[in-house]
Amino acid sequence: MDGTTPAAETGPVMVRDRMDETAVYGGKHSAVPADADRAHAARAAEQATAQRAVAEREADRAETQRIAARADTDGTPEAVRPDEPTVPAGPRPRASVLATLSLVAGVVAVLTVLTGALAGYGIVVGVLALLLAIGGISATSRRHVAGKSAALVGLLLGVGAIVLGLLAVTGSLSWLSTDGDTVGRVRQWLDSQFVNRI
Repeated sequence: MDGTTPAAETGPVMVRDRMDETAVYGGKHSAVPADADRAHAARAAEQATAQRAVAEREADRAETQRIAARADTDGTPEAVRPDEPTVPAGPRPRASVLATLSLVAGVVAVLTVLTGALAGYGIVVGVLALLLAIGGISATSRRHVAGKSAALVGLLLGVGAIVLGLLAVTGSLSWLSTDGDTVGRVRQWLDSQFVNRI
């Protein structure tokens, strides 16, 4: 022998020529469409995708069984998965603008009334805080609207400012009057208390 093996012994040998889409089988020239190779590659990709999907389902099934086994041993319900983040059921609640404004207006009303000289304006701001608080409470009754506690605090501050303002205007409170400067008196009192200590 000359060192070469005949084609009959090794089987047909395929040599592919990409330029003219022909192939040589065991010395014979025959046309092989390139679509057959593409279809074969597509089938192989589909089979690989199907195998991956089966593997993922098996992994999910094993994870479910692991969680169920753990639920049996430690009392954790099987529906709870601590490694997965919880997703809220709907949109995040937003704060009611009316509730926030009622809180701000209530604080301003109380501070204005406590000045003494501005007690009349404090009453007006207190009424405004009261109205905003009522609107804020009604707004928070809808879904996904938060701020009921802010509206309630604004309501209490507004009512408190109205009551204190009316008492100050009528002169029922000796320490709070409209004819004097309460802020100046408080500052003098603070100065007298802390001048020698600081």
